[in-house]
Parts: sequence; structure tokens; C-alpha cells
Amino acid sequence: MPPLRLLKQSDLLQKSSNTMEVFQTSRDRSVVVEASAGTGKTFALEELVLELALVERIPLQKILLVTFTEKATQELRTRLRSRLREIVDAAQSGKAWLGQEGSGSRWEIDAPRLEQLKAALLDFDAVPIYTIHGFCNRLLREFAFENRLLFDQQQANTRELMENRFRLFLRSRVLPPDSPHAPLMRLFLVHAEGNLETLKSELLQLMPQQGRLIPEWPPFSDVMQTFQKLLEDLRNLDQRWRKNPGNHPMREAFWLMNLHGSSEKGILSSLDRIIEVLGTEDLSTEECFLHLILSQPQKVVRPRCTKNMKDGKQYASPEDLPEQEKQWMEALGKIEGFLGNNEFLVEKPEQLKKLLKAWLIRELLPPLREDLETMKLEEGVYDFDDMLRIVEENLIPVQASGGENPLSPLTDAVRSQYEVAIVDEFQDTDPRQWAIFNHLFLKSTFHRLIVIGDPKQAIYGFRGAEVLTYLDARDSMLSRRDAKRLNLQRNFRSSEGLLDGLNRIFQSPGWFKNPAGMTYSGVLCGNPEIKLIDPLENRRPIHFFEIQPRFRIARNQLEKLKQKPSNPFPDEMMAALFRAAGTDCRSEDDFLKAVSRETGPDLCGKYRNDLLNTFLDPNRKKPEQELAETIAQEIKSLLERKVLWHDGREEQGSLLKEHHICVLFRKTSEGEILSKALSRNGIAYAFYKQRGLFQTREAREILDLLNAVVQEDQPQRIRLALLSRFFGIPLEETASALTTQPKLIFHFRRWKQMAMDGETGRLFQDLLEQTRVMERELFLAPNERGVTNISQILEYLQQRIREHGLSLAEALRHLQRLIEDKSAAEENSDLLRLESEENAVQLMTMHSSKGLEFPVVFIFGGFSGDPPSEHYRYHDEHGQRVIRLFGRGVPEAFIEETEAERQRLLYVALTRAGGRLYLPYVNFLSGNKPLRWMKYKPCCQQELMPSLDPIIEEIHLQHDDPSPSSTQDAFPFSSSTVIVSDTTQNRVADQKQENSDTELFQGIEEELENLMKRSGIPHQQGESPEDFIHALKKKRRGFVVTSFSRLQKEREHGRRSNPGRDLNFTLPHFEARAEDDFEETREADEPESINAESPASSKQADPSMLKLPGGASTGNFLHEILERIDYAQVLRSTSTEEWAQNSGVRQQLTRIAEKHGFSEESLEEASSLVWHTLTRSIRVGESSSLKLAECEKRIHEMKFYFPLPDSRMPFTLLGTEDSQSLWDGEGWRVKSGFLNGSIDLVFEWEGRVYLLDWKSNLLENYSKQRLAEAVCEHYLMQLQIYALATVRWLKLHDEEAYEKRFGGILYVFLRGMKDVDAFHFERPSWAKLKAYESELERPKRSYPAAISA
Repeated sequence: MPPLRLLKQSDLLQKSSNTMEVFQTSRDRSVVVEASAGTGKTFALEELVLELALVERIPLQKILLVTFTEKATQELRTRLRSRLREIVDAAQSGKAWLGQEGSGSRWEIDAPRLEQLKAALLDFDAVPIYTIHGFCNRLLREFAFENRLLFDQQQANTRELMENRFRLFLRSRVLPPDSPHAPLMRLFLVHAEGNLETLKSELLQLMPQQGRLIPEWPPFSDVMQTFQKLLEDLRNLDQRWRKNPGNHPMREAFWLMNLHGSSEKGILSSLDRIIEVLGTEDLSTEECFLHLILSQPQKVVRPRCTKNMKDGKQYASPEDLPEQEKQWMEALGKIEGFLGNNEFLVEKPEQLKKLLKAWLIRELLPPLREDLETMKLEEGVYDFDDMLRIVEENLIPVQASGGENPLSPLTDAVRSQYEVAIVDEFQDTDPRQWAIFNHLFLKSTFHRLIVIGDPKQAIYGFRGAEVLTYLDARDSMLSRRDAKRLNLQRNFRSSEGLLDGLNRIFQSPGWFKNPAGMTYSGVLCGNPEIKLIDPLENRRPIHFFEIQPRFRIARNQLEKLKQKPSNPFPDEMMAALFRAAGTDCRSEDDFLKAVSRETGPDLCGKYRNDLLNTFLDPNRKKPEQELAETIAQEIKSLLERKVLWHDGREEQGSLLKEHHICVLFRKTSEGEILSKALSRNGIAYAFYKQRGLFQTREAREILDLLNAVVQEDQPQRIRLALLSRFFGIPLEETASALTTQPKLIFHFRRWKQMAMDGETGRLFQDLLEQTRVMERELFLAPNERGVTNISQILEYLQQRIREHGLSLAEALRHLQRLIEDKSAAEENSDLLRLESEENAVQLMTMHSSKGLEFPVVFIFGGFSGDPPSEHYRYHDEHGQRVIRLFGRGVPEAFIEETEAERQRLLYVALTRAGGRLYLPYVNFLSGNKPLRWMKYKPCCQQELMPSLDPIIEEIHLQHDDPSPSSTQDAFPFSSSTVIVSDTTQNRVADQKQENSDTELFQGIEEELENLMKRSGIPHQQGESPEDFIHALKKKRRGFVVTSFSRLQKEREHGRRSNPGRDLNFTLPHFEARAEDDFEETREADEPESINAESPASSKQADPSMLKLPGGASTGNFLHEILERIDYAQVLRSTSTEEWAQNSGVRQQLTRIAEKHGFSEESLEEASSLVWHTLTRSIRVGESSSLKLAECEKRIHEMKFYFPLPDSRMPFTLLGTEDSQSLWDGEGWRVKSGFLNGSIDLVFEWEGRVYLLDWKSNLLENYSKQRLAEAVCEHYLMQLQIYALATVRWLKLHDEEAYEKRFGGILYVFLRGMKDVDAFHFERPSWAKLKAYESELERPKRSYPAAISA
């Protein structure tokens, strides 16, 4: 049988015009392969393995392959196995060639080589492909004897060990009075923050980190000993010649010194504090030390003096003082010098707190490490960082003489097992990892070491990976005679145009300057067939979104400007600017035109640059809202305009889908902004978050709670669950709670039955309803992040149970592995899917995107600076790692290294794209070159902007002076502007409304002041109602916060309980005192009195009843659909089917249905109701009609707080005479306080504001008369409150403003909108509105007339 031939395809093995050097197996033993992003590193690695196996005949079991993630390990194992299987099958079938034929370098698979490959396949599981930690873990287990370890030693989590050990460490080694650390700990607890949790957290963070800690303070006891001697010298001198405490000689001397005017007060204050400390004899040495630091002795030792002697002054400087005063100053100078030399001097009290904390950390870190190591040895455990340390120590044991012994037993054992090591992603290595591979393979003359990496993608410095380590390792490897450096220069990921643009950006000055040795070489396109075909002409491979400036002329700004001596504008100009006050523009041209109308073109032109510089909005720092909306609109347009994507592998392209698009950001908070914009536009998305979700407190508490459900017969499990925030029962009460609260045991048994019946969705919902944890965390904590975590974890578990058919117990074992970080490879990536991945736009952080690729990539955010750091990690001038715990300012080396890592992070993000890349851009202000349109701190965008400036200029030049089309086709850049439209402004306002009720708060300040006087709680300026109400609850005041829905429920209950007249009946008051008394904000749509099962309604029940049953759950389901969908997308569709079958809409509706537990059939009915509701014409008033889908300016779920008056007697909230008859004159009783709630929809139409309330009631018919009766019977009080709340919010203080601005109130009955105009419109007159207000403000037994139907 003839041999099978395979053409070598990798540039590492095949010579071409692009590659001059190739890998020679016979002589290259130390090889560095540098591969830019997208150049096919994994494919090249496969071919290297084949070369070593087929040419050098090295068994695969002798080739060690190391990657840095489990995901990469699994991918490499799968690809290599598939490649071997393909070769064996082709050889056995008698083929002459496999793949492309050619005359270049090739392999020939003869009979011996075929047997070798077949044997390798049979034992492929033994092929050593590991992560670095997996490799070390294997060494520890297989060579336990050589490592001098116990054979049953187990891996543990340092965080868990620390939790158990830290407090014991404090009690045994820190807090005892005879401990050398006790005095410093005492100072920390008394004079610093004293927070042991943050201290533990920082110590835990520093435990595995290597580096020199600075400042290098002496031990605390040594410092106190030296300081005490210096202090005694100064005190002895001070007491010897001090005449009396009130007239200290040094005070007289400094009064006569020629001090600088602006510094004199501070110098004398410092002197007074020093004299006071010296005169207080009962202060301990430690307290004197702190007080002298706070007194800032440097001001006294080196006082600032003026050159010209002032009248009455005697001493020009401290050198002119009398001898005794000089001696005093010298003694103080020695103390100041001692403090300064040891970096103890501070300028602010806050710095002293940081100093004490840093000093304590430096003192405790070594003994804590020692204590933790002792405990690990005693318990026979080790953690991830221990694996590397133990392996390194046993590979390279240090001799007593200080030298190293290269012939350790572990070294011999490992070298005998492997001949070659290939390390992928080598730029992510750290010094310890490099030391292991250097010793095992590079220092051996019989072994090979091949490393593959790209220093431009070294982005994990925060994990200890260092690009400097890579550069040092590269230099060491290339210094050998048998070394070779190879490069992969062809990119197989991106289109030719995109690569041209990226080459231009990365070859700009300023990129990859630090550290030395970093370079960027332009890459070539390896597959010219890759392309994105877009019918829109103004979209090139790299497209910029130019963020526009905002200019505002505010009257208060003009008033301040008028008082400034540096005001650049003359009086004539200022007068014109005052006339233009209120101008708000979003482009330079619009702003200058607006000013020119007041000043005239000549005056405006003369002061053009000053105008732009002065009135550029300084508060508009972050454009996330506008940019997010622009990205969402662009994605929607991409999907609608049928863009084709050719990946270069298939002959025909495919339509661009949602999952082909990725949006990258720096922080998850930016992703949350973007996800809301995508939801508003009906775009399905998959939001990936880091694995830290399963390391949160919420994950552990959910695990404890569900374990208690599964094992409800074990009281200790239940007691553990009771400690969680789901119940919040104190530790001392958990034992008695099981007997005093028998309902707890009942709930756990009921939940277990649900789990056994497979009703986990119902179980999770009931858990949240019964424990009310979401309400407490949101309203009383407030803890939005915790609520989000709970929701996401339960959603993930439910999805896992549904997709894999797991029981609850099996799902909990999976959750346990995720928490312990021991999950299977497919779940152990850095990402967690929170939405459906298929046909969804991918949202992820820049760090998470490494190793991934997408046809279209948007860069969003990156405008925010790096988070503040307690400790600065960087390298000193000798290249040694340094951890600075305390000091002034930010180290220059840290700034340089941080900037360099931000550049590398941007490189990773920008190289994920295959066909198109979208980038934000902020231009310069015209005539003010250093000033950009938007301010931002040091961040990713700051690194990117300078390289984009010349490109943007060229884009604008081409726009102004179009060049020939052939030139334009070769130019890979285009741009469009980001301008805040009216819709975007409304959505931004909507976002602000969600986060703050400041606007509403301004209208009720009087009521808050009255309540404040009664509550005794001070009210802070700018405090929102939620803050104030939360403070009242926390202080357990009797002030009421209630809601219409709770009043409604109690009223319905009262009506059933009191069918006859009972004027003495009163309702209980709603006291918002405890965590379990949280009020709802969304009103129930269907009062209990409107029941689909009643005889009156069951005869002619709506046919949709079977699909959408009555009740609050259906109302909530429909509410969420109406709140989250894109109304514009509904308007563009011609039928329910067309709208609901849109992929993005379908995904969104399905998620909402799954969340609320509704079936596919129910979803179809709900979609039909929603579509008909939004597209039916609704008449509002006499001459105006609208379609709700046409309303662009709208706010969903607008919160309000309506103040209730103060009265000694409980106040009766009652509607009209008609409602009086419903319950014999009794309404709702509440104490004085606030009624809070949310209005389903507030929208603006033709200049007027309307309120809308969605109703999902099942009625026997939806005639106008029946709807008017339903509103009058059940919602009249709500109507009055809503109207008054909105009038207060809009500040409509007179009838003219009311008539002009307020449109009215709509009650839309969703179930009837398919067939009839099932809505009720009400617009009370100004007189009726004032009557409502009067009724509420002056409680009495007379009632205004009913609202006419």
C-alpha cells in the first residue's frame, strides 16, 4: 500500500514568501513562537506535534502539552484526536493524498508511522495535555514520594481555610497582651477603621502574591523603642526650660518669626499640638507617636518664612533663634527626621488610618502565612498556589550553602517521563511557572522546550501573570545555540480591509512602547475570501461612532462668569448670552448658530473658541446611554438590511444573525446599561458574566437553603438555612424558631414535596414569595446586586434541571462544584450564560473575550477609569516586583505598567472582529486642540483616541473632498455621529426615573419636613424619599408607608367581612416597621371581587380565559411584556404573527413567559392581546386619537410618593358618594405618611401628559358602560391619587397650566382590545381635581360628587 502524503500547511513548517525560517526538528531545541491574534496558534501547535511524532518518532505520551485554561485543554485534545483519526482513516482507505496536494514540505505516512498513530489513538487518553495547575497537581499525586507529601493529601480552598483560621489566629497570636502585635492592633482598632473583615480580605488577597512589600518599616516594637528615646530627649529639654504651660517659649519664638502669611496659621496650629502632646504626661508612647504624626512636625521643623521682614518680627528663620530654642528645634528635628525616613509623615488624618492598616498588614502577613501553612500540613491539604510552590521547591531544592541542586528526585522522575514540553499562551505565565519549565526542560541538554505566545495579549497582570516574565524567558531561551525564534504573520480570522485598518492603528506612535522589547509587526490576510457584504455604503470594515459634544448656557453659570476677573467676554457679549440662557445644543454648529442669533455673526465669530471652551458641558463625562442606544439601533439595522457574512470556509455566505455580533465592554456595569438598550429595541442578547457569581454569598445561601429542603428531616440543615438572608433569624434564636414557628417546618416539608414532584419552578417561585427576600433586599437593604445574583442563580439552576433532566439533589451537587470551582470543563470557563446563547447578541467583558472571535464586534464603554487600588503592584528599576502598601501619590512605574496593560487589553478587544469593528470616538473641540468634547479619567479610551485622531481627520477630508472611488474602496474606515435624539433623551430620563425620585421629591419637601419633625430623624439635603423612609424604618418609627394595592386588598377583605353597616369598624394600621412588612408597588389588576369564576362572569367568559387565566400572575406577565418590548417594532409590523415571529421578539417573549411560568399557547394569546392593544386607535378627548405604539416619549412604571396629611385621628381615605355606598361609609384608614406606588405608563402626546393603567380583568363584556362601572367600583380612589400625584410631579399649580399640560387618565382592559375599544378615558376638570385634593387634606364625612362615567 503506497504511503499517504500530507502537505504541511503551517508557516512554522512550510517555507513561503512570507516565512524565511521554519522549525527544524533535528537541531531546534529551544523555540519561541510569537503569534499575533488570529494567526492560527492552535493549528500550528497541532502541526508541531505531528512533526515531532512523525519526523522525530517521539511518542505522543512523551510530548507534554500545557495550556492555561480547561477550555483550551479540551479544545486542543478534541482537535488533535480528530486530526489523528482523519489521518489514520485516510491511510487505511488507501488514499494517496489527504487534503491539498502540492510540491512543498510534506509528511509521508508509511506502515510503521501508521502503526505508531494507531497506537497513539488507542491510548490517546494518556496523552499529557494539561493546564499548568493540572500538570502540577498530577506531579503532586503521582510523585508524592519524590515531593515528600502524604499520598492522601487533598486540595483545599484558601478562602475557606482563611475563614476558619483568621479569628483563631487573632485570638491566639495577635490579641493577647503579651503579643508583639497587640499594641499595633490596638491602635488599628481605636484610631483606624478597625474593620476586621476588610483586614481579612486584604490579607487574603496578598497571601499568594510575591514581591517586596514597601514601605519597609521596622517592627513596631523597634520603632516604639527608638521613638521613646527621642521623645524622652525632647520632653526632658522641654520640661527643663518651660516657664509655664500657658506661655511656652517656643510660642513666643514663633510669634516673633517672620512666617509666611498664608502658612502662619497652619504652622502655629502644628506647634500648639506638639506643645500639648509634650505637656500631657498620661499619654502612652504609642498615643504620643500618633499625635505627633498628626501634628505634622515637618511644618514646625521647616517653617515657611518670607524674605522681607515684617514689622514686629525678630527672627528671619529658625537659624536666628536663641540657643535654647535651637536645641528644642534640633530635638524635634530628630523625631521628624526619624518619622520622615520611615515614611510615617502624613498630611491628613485619613492617611494615618491607612498607615496603621498598612503597617498592621505588613506585620501580620508573615506570621499568618506561617500559621496557615502549619494548619495545611496538620490537615494534609494544599491550595492552587501551594501546588506551584511545592513543585518548585522539590524540583529546585536550595542547598545549605545557598546553591541549588538540579538533580532532585522529582526532576529525574519528570525528565524521564517527557522529552518535549510545548507551552501555549506563554505570555500568561508567572515567574514561578517559568522557573519550573526552565529547570525541567531548558536546563537539560536532552530535552526540548517550545513556547507559543503573544506578549501583546498579556492581560492577566491582576492574576500574577507578567509580561516581563515572558520577555525574560524569551531572552533566556534565545540565548542558547540551538534556539530559534519563529513568527506567524498570516491572519485567518479577519478580512483584508479590517486587517489593513488594524495595522494602521497599532503601528501608530505610542502603541506597545512599554515594556521594552514589545513590538508590533503588521499581519497579512491569510484568507482573502473572508468578507462582510453590507448594502449600506457608509459602513467600512472599521466604523467610528463619533460622540458629539453638548453645550449648555445656564443662567447661574453666567452669574458666576460675570463675577470672575478672567471673564473673556465684554459686557455686550454677556448681555446677549443672558438672552440665550437655557440654550442646550449637541453639536458645535448648532450651538454657534444659536448664540449667533443673539450676538450677531461677527461677535460670535470673534469669541468662537472662548464660547466653545466655556459652555462645553463639563458634567457630560460618560456617553454610555447615547452610545448604548446607537449600538442597539445599528444592530437592529444590521439584522434588517440582510448583511452577508463569508467566513472564507464555505462557498456561499450566510445572513448575519444575532449570535454573529458581540459587544465588548470593560465593566459589567457597562454591560447592564447596554442590555437595557437592547431589550428596549427587542434584540435578544446573551450576557456573559464572570464566574464570580458562584463565589458570592447568595450562591452559598441558596445552596444552604435548598439543601435544607432536600434534607428537611435534618434540623441542623434547617437551622443553617434560617441564618441566611432568606429568613434572617439571629443565631441565638434558630433553635427555638423551629418550635415557636411551626409554619417553618410545614414550609420545608411542602417545598420538599414540590421537589420530589419535579416542580422546581414552582418551588423556586414559592421560596421567593414566602421568604420575601427580594423585597427586603431591594427596599430595606438596599441590595440590587444581591437580588440580581439570587435571580440569576435560580434561573441557571432551573435551566440546568430542565435541559439535563436533573433532580434537585443532582442540581445542588452541580451548584456545589461551581461554588468550589470544580465544575466540568464546559461549565468551568470564565463565562456564565444568563440568556439563551443561540441567535442572541453576545455581551461580554474585554477580558472574557480572549480566545473568541465574531464577524461583527462593537466596543462599548471603557470610558471609566480603573478602580482605586489599596495596594500598588509594579516593578522597580531592577525589574523586581514591588507591592506598595502605603505612600503618597501613585507611583510612576505603576502608571506606566497600567497604561501598557490597558493597551494590550484594547489589542485583544479590537482583534476579535472578523468582518467589521465599531469604535467610539471623541473629537477635539474646535480651536482648543488639547480639549476633547468629553472628559474622562485614565482608561482604555484614553489609550485609543490618539491613534484614531489622524484617521478621523482623513475621513472628514474624504467627506469634504471626495477622492476617486478606487481610492475610497481601499480606505478601510468610515464614521457616523452619535446624537441624542428626543427618544434617547426620554429613555435617559426613564433611566434616571428608575434610579432616583429626586424630581418627585422636590414637590413634597413640605410634607417631608413635617414628618421629619415628628420622626426625629434629621433629613439630609438631596435625600430621596426612599432614603428617608428607609431611615424611618431602620429607627423603627411609627410612620407609615403604604400602597394603593395593600389598601385595596384590605378594603376587599373588609367588604367581605362586613356586609352590613358597621360604623365602628376600623382597619388595622400599616406600620412599616419590620423587614417582613414590605409593600408592593405594582397594583393587582384584578380585585378579588372581580372573579372569573363568579356566576355573573362565567356564563360569558372571555375565550382567552382558558389560555390566560384570571389572577395577578397573568397581570404581571402582561405588564412585563408591555414594559420591555420595543413599541416601534410593533408599529412596523402588519400582524400579530409577523411581530411575534421576529427572532429577537420571540426570544424576549419566551424568556418572559418562562419567568412567569406560562405555556406556549398562553404566550400566543398574550402576544395577540399586546399587539392589538398597541396598534388599535384610541380616542383621547374630543378631537385627538392615537396608537399607543406611536408614543415615543414614555416612562414605564413611574414611581411616585404621595404625601398624606398629619392628623391625630386615623385618616379615612374615601372616594366618592358612590364608593361610600359600597361599604357603608368606610374606606381605607391609614396614619399620616406616604402612599407610594407606580403608574404603569406615563406618555406624552401632542404636548400633553397622559397616565395609563393596564388592566387584565376578566369581564362578562367590555362595553363602555361596563368599563365605567368597573373603574368607578374598584379604581376610583386610584384614579384620584394618580391624577394628584402627576399634577404635583408636573408642577401644574394653576388651571391654565393644567389645561395645557395634563391630558387625562386611560384604563386599558387588555382582554377586550382585540375586538372592541376596551378602554376607559377620564379627564377630571380642575375643579374636581381641587375637590379631590381638599378631600385628602381636610378629612371629613362629606364627599365630593362622583366622577361621571
